[in-house]
Amino acid sequence: MPEDSLHRRAFLSASSAALLSAWLAATPRELRASLRHAARAVRPDDNWAFFTPEQAADVDAIAAQIIPTDDLPGAREAGVVHFMDHSLATWAQAQQAAFSQGLDDLNHEVATRWPGTERFAGLSADRQIELLHAVEQAPFFQMVRFATVAGTFASPSWGGNQDKAGWRILGFEDRFMWEPPFGDYDADLAGGR
Repeated sequence: MPEDSLHRRAFLSASSAALLSAWLAATPRELRASLRHAARAVRPDDNWAFFTPEQAADVDAIAAQIIPTDDLPGAREAGVVHFMDHSLATWAQAQQAAFSQGLDDLNHEVATRWPGTERFAGLSADRQIELLHAVEQAPFFQMVRFATVAGTFASPSWGGNQDKAGWRILGFEDRFMWEPPFGDYDADLAGGR
């Protein structure tokens, strides 16, 4: 397995439970509503429920670095920015101030490190990655990472994971029905195949 894949998986698997409590406290109904909203929002210039267009571009760029597009789809193809926008406008409203402050702090860091560039989305991919590595322990980044993973890998029947992009990343084979025998343990049930 390439070393980059190992770093990507380790990066995605790290989490901070204390910082993610609001996202984890969402009811299944609230989560499904946000995922359905993400599935319907297919154009980047859709009307935003919480984000400004500039904030949406920044969040989309962050999510695209967390789960990038390569030979497989990434967070952008899964519609993660729309999932987060709807979540923050509805069931995750308590996180709005922290999210906005975190994004403002990130953009302040962008302007400080690279004068003339005001927003995260305006950075080159290399600089985006550099900055995200520098802030990966910050509560804001933890919140965005968790929401990115949730919006990418959730069940598409709930509206997230557009076009099953997240499942293609995982190599999940989506079948309506599996044919027996499923394994040696149940071969006798299927007529001894």
